[in-house]
Amino acid sequence: RNILLSNANGTIGGSSLDYPYRSEFANSWSFDVQRSFSSNWVVSAAYFGSHISGADNNTFRNVPTPGPGPIDPRRPNPLISAYRAIRWDGWSIYHSGTLKAEKRFSRGFTLNANYTWSKAMDDASDVGGTFAETNTPQDVYNVRNERALSSFDHRHRFVFSYTWVLPIAARTGVAGKFINGWSLSGLGSATSGAPFTVNLPTDNANIGAGPAQRPDVIADPNENAPGTAQQWFNAAAFVMPAQFTFGNASRNIVRTDNEISIDMAVHKDTAIGERGRLQFRAEMFNLTNHTNFADVPGRTAFAATFGRYTSAQAPRQLQLALKFLF
Repeated sequence: RNILLSNANGTIGGSSLDYPYRSEFANSWSFDVQRSFSSNWVVSAAYFGSHISGADNNTFRNVPTPGPGPIDPRRPNPLISAYRAIRWDGWSIYHSGTLKAEKRFSRGFTLNANYTWSKAMDDASDVGGTFAETNTPQDVYNVRNERALSSFDHRHRFVFSYTWVLPIAARTGVAGKFINGWSLSGLGSATSGAPFTVNLPTDNANIGAGPAQRPDVIADPNENAPGTAQQWFNAAAFVMPAQFTFGNASRNIVRTDNEISIDMAVHKDTAIGERGRLQFRAEMFNLTNHTNFADVPGRTAFAATFGRYTSAQAPRQLQLALKFLF
């Protein structure tokens, strides 16, 4: 039962949950093979897949179809405005393959490295808006057209970590205080960019606020892209759709920049007396000083910042620490 708290004049909105409620169903499957080489090395190959149905996704109800004229009289119910609703027909599917190599600690050295190829698809990647997309359909009456790569589809990812106790012959006396006890450790990752959605800044279809409208696309925006902070993708690949129509651009067709991060630490322990210990650490973050852009470039079509990155993550940083333990 619904009770109106004011006169029905087309401005009343709200939010709702679609009925009947549907429980989310998830299933997954996996297999892996491992092989040992000597007593210290292990390599493995693994596959993992998952499928989710009945997920809760965001949409709008009481939205008119594209066309000219005043919006409210064209709504299914002209007495109320569009309202946000949670639907229960969302889905996602994920496949991945991982290669892993591990060297157990021996002779002062340990290493763990893995590479993952994956692909994720869905019709919305979150219940609410994210920096990558609004996660609401363009055409609320045809959500099949929302099928696309997920906002978190990082196709390639390589990760490694290591610790190495430097094989320096132990010395005694004052020289040993400087030479003994050095070790290196580090970790790093290289991840391919994730997709994001380009949206229009205006109500081109004349359907009112709510659904996230998109432009027409006439070329692959990732091909021959400038790849600079000022113009990351080919903005000329997007054009304004004909008035009172939806754009033909799909969700998540542009990719962000790759992200590379390598950190390293130099560590030294020096015995002081019978119980004391002097510990020195030098930690370097983003060792290669690689520019990793923050979030996504401007994704509002035809805006002043369209296709531009406006911020970046931290550059190379060095941190020194000296600690006396007793």
